[in-house]
Amino acid sequence: MTKITPLPHIAQTKPYVPGGKLAGASGSVIMLASNENPFGPSPKAIEAMKAVAGDVHVYPDPEYRALRETIAEAVGIADSSRVVVSAGSDEIIHLLTQSYAGPGDEILFTEHAFSMYRVSALSHGATPVTVPETDLTAGVNAILGAVSERTKILFLANPNNPTGTMLPVEALEQLQDSLPPHVLFVVDGAYAEYVGPEYEAQIRDLVDRKANTVMMRTFSKIHGLAALRLGWGYMPAEIAETYQRIRGPFNVNGLAVGAGMASIQDTDFLAKSRDHNTDWRARMIAALNAMGLPTPHSDANFVLPEFGSSERAAAANDFLKACNILVRAVGGYGLPERLRITVGSAHDNQAVLDALKEFTASR
Repeated sequence: MTKITPLPHIAQTKPYVPGGKLAGASGSVIMLASNENPFGPSPKAIEAMKAVAGDVHVYPDPEYRALRETIAEAVGIADSSRVVVSAGSDEIIHLLTQSYAGPGDEILFTEHAFSMYRVSALSHGATPVTVPETDLTAGVNAILGAVSERTKILFLANPNNPTGTMLPVEALEQLQDSLPPHVLFVVDGAYAEYVGPEYEAQIRDLVDRKANTVMMRTFSKIHGLAALRLGWGYMPAEIAETYQRIRGPFNVNGLAVGAGMASIQDTDFLAKSRDHNTDWRARMIAALNAMGLPTPHSDANFVLPEFGSSERAAAANDFLKACNILVRAVGGYGLPERLRITVGSAHDNQAVLDALKEFTASR
């Protein structure tokens, strides 16, 4: 008998590598590797979870009607039937790929894009196609030049992770208008809230502007609900119907439903989180540049300093770990000479800046 083996495209798929934890550390650890909200979740979300905790023996509404309607009302979507919810936005990436691409098809994303796009493409037998970036930023002409008859999906995180760069809405519209009709354009807005409400509304309206566009969002970042695994999307009706047909039953748990509904309505908490991030992001970029660590502008909740070489970046990472500070090495994203640092609390931000100042003074 031959042994049980996975399909070839599964065998070549490498798992997503998360930010992780600092193993073996003694004492408190400053966690700046996973782009989490330093304030945690909204207090209203915590109360909502407590309120539904006694009902976790009961299955949630299989249609998630209240959650979808609450999201739609909060962000100005008229038709909540076109809102879908998910176990993190990763599930939307997976299910869109499952629905629209497979062996012989191509999935596009840019050079330093979120790694789950590649994982999902390979795990469904599709061919990942990487489009070069210029100055860590996606380019419309480069993307369009990579489109072929086999292209089925374009994933574009805007702002992008791990670079923090983004295209203006006008460029997104140009992509919409120029993509052939067989290509699904997926705008990943995981960090959209850090840009601001005006941009959130603009990428929402992209979905209504053309029937080839999907918007993905997450509750893991500014909402501070990463452990609950909750995401959502806004889609053309036909695509939303396809998504609902193949998603798992009860794919979102009851605690996430309650917390998500409370969080998306807590505009004061979201504004507080965004304002803190905007302030400290600018301070960190200025301080890092002053240390001789070139750090580009970011529109997300992290910064990406350059250390001049992969060896020096690795040494800086080791130095920070020795200080009980965990940041994200991004060699897997093709950026071995950089480290991604989440904008954390005021205390944690100052601690990482002080540690890097000490590091750069001696190396």
